[in-house]
Amino acid sequence: MTKSPRTRPAPWRVALTFDVEHGDRPAHPDGTRHVLETLTEREAVGTMFVQGRWAQANPSLAEDLAARGHLIGNHSHHHAPMSWLSPKAFKQDVQLAERAIRRATGHDPRPWFRCPFGDGSEDPAIRSALDRLGYQETSWHVDPFDWRGKATGPSVARLIIEQATAHGDGAVVLLHPWTKATGRALPLVIDGLRAAGARFVRMDELA
Repeated sequence: MTKSPRTRPAPWRVALTFDVEHGDRPAHPDGTRHVLETLTEREAVGTMFVQGRWAQANPSLAEDLAARGHLIGNHSHHHAPMSWLSPKAFKQDVQLAERAIRRATGHDPRPWFRCPFGDGSEDPAIRSALDRLGYQETSWHVDPFDWRGKATGPSVARLIIEQATAHGDGAVVLLHPWTKATGRALPLVIDGLRAAGARFVRMDELA
């Protein structure tokens, strides 16, 4: 069991963010639904960066993400490294995703965008292109590498609790709901960080 860190003066804010996408490795088929249920049961809120093609394939689940009060962002349409795309293809990909996400969720994902793999997140040209489309790149402070084959629920939870506590107020955590490790870690993360005085917020509450 993950040990709770030393308590900080409450409250301090943590943003749990999820890249909601087609898993590119063996994935728990009901992983996103399981994560959504865990967040609801524990009354925690998150920010969902939704891949456009995923929203097209899972419109009911995408709608449920928004209906439960989670913030919706854009995670591209094809999940390609953004630096590989020409300016025209880049714009098309972002806008395709935006339309698919709006149709599925009923929400405009702007201004929240996350580059797949983090590729291009520090590139001034990509940031400028996103700005022209009404977006801002949204990175993270805590990455537990929950997608790795050796990741386990306890190991992912331990890394998140340690790194978020070390960062303090405003920590942004990166997670992938399609992995088994994330589903197993999430209850430990929520309970452990709450015990340390954290409260969970959406990205728009950190802006």
